[in-house]
Amino acid sequence: MAAYDLQEQEQIANLKAFWKSWGTPIVVALLVGVTAVVGSKLWNGHKQKRAEAASDLYVGMEKAVKAGDAAKSRALALQLRSDYQNTPYAVRAAMMLAQTAIASKDLKTAQTQLQWALDNTAEDDLKDLLRLRLAAVQLDQKQYAEALKTLENKADEAYLALFADLKGDILFAEGKTAEAAKSYEIAINKADKQSPLHQLLQFKVDALGGNK
Repeated sequence: MAAYDLQEQEQIANLKAFWKSWGTPIVVALLVGVTAVVGSKLWNGHKQKRAEAASDLYVGMEKAVKAGDAAKSRALALQLRSDYQNTPYAVRAAMMLAQTAIASKDLKTAQTQLQWALDNTAEDDLKDLLRLRLAAVQLDQKQYAEALKTLENKADEAYLALFADLKGDILFAEGKTAEAAKSYEIAINKADKQSPLHQLLQFKVDALGGNK
C-alpha cells in the first residue's frame, strides 16, 4: 500500500477533524430531512384517507336525504361533525340538514345547523351564503334584531344586492317601511338589471313609493 504524501495526510486529518466536530449533526440533519419527507408523505396519505372517508359519508347522507330517511341522514351528518369536523363535508352536511329542516318547517333545527356551519367553515366564499340563509331563517322566526346582526358584516360584491334585499325584508317586517325602501333601493342599484331579482326589487320599491 503506497504511503500517503503530506498533502493527502493533511486532508485526511482535516476530514477526520471535521467529521469529529460535525459528523453527528450532519447525520442528525439528514435523518431529520428523511423523516420530514417520510412524515409528510404519511400525513398527506392520512389526510387523503380522511377526505375519502368523509366523502363517502357525505354521499351516503345525500342518498339518505333523497330517500327521505331523516334518521339516517341525521346520523351520518352527526358522524361527519364528530369525526371529520375540519373537512368541508361536515359543513355541507350541516347545510343539507338545515335545508331538509326548512322543508319540514323545523326552523329551530335549521337555525342550529346553519349557525354551526357558519361558525365552523374555513371557506370565505361560503360564509356570505350561510349568513343569508341564517338571516332568512331568523326572519321567519321573527328574530329581527338577530337577523340584522347576522347581516352586519360587509358582504362580497356578488352578494351585496341579496344582502340589501333581505335587510329590506327584515326592516319591512319590523314596520320600518322608510328604512326598508332605502335598503331595497340599494339592492336594486347593485342587482343585474336583467335578473329576476331586479324585477322583484323594482316591485318592492314601487310598492313602498320609492324611486320618486
